[in-house]
Amino acid sequence: MKRKLLAFLLLGLFAITSAMAQNKTITGRVVGADDGLPLPGVSVRVKGGTAGTSTGADGNYSLTAPSNASALTFTYIGFVTQEVSIGSSNRVDVRLATDAKQLSEVVVVGYGAQSRALSTQAVSTVTAESFKNQVIQSPQQVLQGQAAGVNMVNSSGLLGAASSITVRGGSSLSAGGQPLYVVDGVPLNTGDYTQAQGGSSGLNPLLNINANDIESMTVLKDAAAVSIYGSRGSNGVVLIKTKSGANNTATKINVDYFTGTSKPTDILKYMTADQWRNFRKEYLTANGTAVPAYPTTSFDWADAVIRTGIVNNFNANASGGDDKTKYFVGGTFSDESGYTIGNDLERLSGRFNFQHNVSNKLRFGLNYNIARVNSDRVGAENSTYAPLTAAYLQLPYVMPYDAAGNFVNTGFVQNVLGLEATGFNKLNSNRNTGNAFAELDITSGLTFKTDWGIDNVLFDEKYREVDVFTPGGYGYISRSGDNKWLTQNTLNYNKIFGQKHSVSALAGYSFETAKATSGLFEGQGFASDDLPNLASASTPLTASETVAEWALESQFARLGYTYNDKYLFEGTVRRDGSSRFGQNKKYGVFYAASAGWILSNESFFNKDSKIAQFLKLTASYGTAGNDQIGYFNYLGTFAAGGAYNDASASAPNRVANPNLSWEETAQLDLGVTTRLFNAIDLQVNYYNKLTTGLLAGVPYPYTTGFASATQNVGEMRNRGVDLTIGSENVKTTNFSWSTSFNVGFNKNTVLSLPENKDPEGRNFLSGSTAQRAIVGESRNSFYLIRYKGINPATGDAEWLKKDGTATTAPTAADRVVVGHANPDFQGGFTNNFRYKAFDLSAFFNFAYGGKVLIDGLRFTENFATGSYNKSTDLLDYWKTAGQEAFAPRLNSPTRTTFNQLSTSQLQDGSYARLKAVTLGYNLPASLLAKSKVIKSARIYGLGQNLFIITAKDFRGPDPEVSANGASNLVMGESFFAAPQSKSFTFGVNLGF
Repeated sequence: MKRKLLAFLLLGLFAITSAMAQNKTITGRVVGADDGLPLPGVSVRVKGGTAGTSTGADGNYSLTAPSNASALTFTYIGFVTQEVSIGSSNRVDVRLATDAKQLSEVVVVGYGAQSRALSTQAVSTVTAESFKNQVIQSPQQVLQGQAAGVNMVNSSGLLGAASSITVRGGSSLSAGGQPLYVVDGVPLNTGDYTQAQGGSSGLNPLLNINANDIESMTVLKDAAAVSIYGSRGSNGVVLIKTKSGANNTATKINVDYFTGTSKPTDILKYMTADQWRNFRKEYLTANGTAVPAYPTTSFDWADAVIRTGIVNNFNANASGGDDKTKYFVGGTFSDESGYTIGNDLERLSGRFNFQHNVSNKLRFGLNYNIARVNSDRVGAENSTYAPLTAAYLQLPYVMPYDAAGNFVNTGFVQNVLGLEATGFNKLNSNRNTGNAFAELDITSGLTFKTDWGIDNVLFDEKYREVDVFTPGGYGYISRSGDNKWLTQNTLNYNKIFGQKHSVSALAGYSFETAKATSGLFEGQGFASDDLPNLASASTPLTASETVAEWALESQFARLGYTYNDKYLFEGTVRRDGSSRFGQNKKYGVFYAASAGWILSNESFFNKDSKIAQFLKLTASYGTAGNDQIGYFNYLGTFAAGGAYNDASASAPNRVANPNLSWEETAQLDLGVTTRLFNAIDLQVNYYNKLTTGLLAGVPYPYTTGFASATQNVGEMRNRGVDLTIGSENVKTTNFSWSTSFNVGFNKNTVLSLPENKDPEGRNFLSGSTAQRAIVGESRNSFYLIRYKGINPATGDAEWLKKDGTATTAPTAADRVVVGHANPDFQGGFTNNFRYKAFDLSAFFNFAYGGKVLIDGLRFTENFATGSYNKSTDLLDYWKTAGQEAFAPRLNSPTRTTFNQLSTSQLQDGSYARLKAVTLGYNLPASLLAKSKVIKSARIYGLGQNLFIITAKDFRGPDPEVSANGASNLVMGESFFAAPQSKSFTFGVNLGF
């Protein structure tokens, strides 16, 4: 019996061994022939057999094939099908050529990549080619006018200014309103870490990232795209993929240098000293007031604080790889001075991306970026410590120096020349961001990936004023940081069954945590101005330190199914547990479902049609959340209350709310994607977003001892359409012309808010004196008195009452909704031309329908006071009956109220701007061949913000402003915010 069993086992072992000997494992990588980028989801089949698989996110595949298999067939929608002989090799790498009749792009999505043709997600992608050789302070600028449905507004023209970005309309009131930024899979820290200063009062999350290192930026917009990020996806997600090398590619070295100058695009009007003295004399005389003897001196403060900005930027990188390893290493040094004094930015950054194939099944890699930014800052623009603010307001006869040439204290309107020359206002930041990962192909189509990342930022601020401006001197230091680490572990499965069924699946677990620390120390009473350090202060004023920590635990999954490359289905679910929420609401579940139908793959579709070559319909619905609500808002907390009976004391300052939870946004998306005339790509998406559980402060009765508490109480809706068009207009050997156009339409409506009635009986939430969220209106509605103008018969200024009748004495009760800050639509338009060795690109961006409040006009158009300089528009005051004048008569009773907050300062913020023009020339290869070292050389010139078209009566320096930065409830308001800069740069790019 034992002998028979042994013989049976030996026979079975022989059969298995024989079967294994008749099969072999083939591995390889599939990339695009044009750009060398990996192609995910490529169908790989044994010719004449049933074995098949598909490539993973990095283009790799592993397939078990019979030993006598002769060839593999590679099929991918948008690319030409290719058949490759196997031969004796166990590795087959392939470069697929694009099919001009199909959509061939690969788009980055959450935790992977997809073929654009087979994707059911709504995304917008901006590639490095779109912003090559441009002067970019922060990568957010790359998105302006380049992605449909993305509204990007520069808060100011100062270096380091944070941008405000909304994706398909604002989805929050009090919680964070900016997108989630993810760099190579690492979600970045965001928050307010620095003391309020000009340009940016909070962390610009992308300031330390070098735009030269970016391969693409992808904005995830609909629920199918963002729900994989769960409680952080309701404001959209921006995925940044940095550059990498390519396998079996010789080392390429690229060096780029550019230099240029900048000036403000425009400035506000202001009087000279003689104009001011004459105007004040006429004004005081008309009102029977004695005219004092004003000094006869004159000084042009605006001219003194504005200079020619200079930029110098040097970037070098190297990339390449062999059959097992690929790498990218790069570094950038940038030194830029803004067009106002005291505004400088120096950046040094380095990046190293690396991946190595240990075997056919095991890979590991590293993406790492280190950066240091040193900036010289100016005072906040809504204070007289800012150069332009002080320059506009400073009386034009006031001199910055005394007779001996020493700086003098000019009082409330600061001597900003002296502040800059004698003190300092520095911010240094260091940031380390990166991740290390390993991938293992467990079996054919199944890959495990473990990823560990960090994002560590450290800020060091130093400020000092000397004795002449603050008696005894004043200074502070502020140090803050935010250190994050995270781990993400995923299983990816891609498999093809039979000839028509393709399945992709993702399952993952992630955990991340971060600790933020900040300390502020300030003092005064310095023995000498030559003692700059805070330790020399004799009187400490503040010594404070705060520490906050949070964590997020998540499980997520995505399942995709494609039938016969025609019918597409995808489902996503994510469960998040956050320490930011109350004990009853720690965990939440977010989901999405989407479907697509590629009609152009149906038998009834005319594949030889000269009109349409590709047509796809998509639909999706799902949810995402917003967890940016601070650290401990759900806890009942105490605050230091000073001393009680000679002992330190504290008192309750916040009510506990264990039910505090994230805002949730549900979104419906319907889309059409098509390719027409073999030259035009068109994508149209309609969306309807409903945000519930809006976080807002709910007033408490006075008797409770608490003013308000944060609760989930409101609802808001965003509806709109995104349109993107790309076309190849002409394409010949010597000449080509391509165009891209995008526009996003959005209507924002607040549906419900906590009880707080306005005179019309509508609930509202104030954002500023001029702006509020009102039920039935936009989140950013301007609520103001309407200015009518100067009565030609009387010379009095007139406004409108609530009922529309004219009055010279309006009240707060006459305020009405007069527009909103968010534009009705915005977008961009780019034309690219190439003629032989020359290339030309022109990029326009535009916005229409939004209002902007130029609040500084209330000071420069103030008749009554002699404390500030004034706009030259006031010289056009009413003198005779029938005159159409800008300002009232000098002795009009309305002269003291002429500058009151009203629609007089509210401007039409619509504009179209020539954002960038680039002209380049590539040196001929015949000339470069003589060097034997330089493989390519390009010289180029770039002009930015060259001209702008605005509304006819626009009175601000720039319609693109948001002085409150990335705020939700306050947009489009400016208090002397610095305008964008007009710049000209010239550079050279060399390839070795």
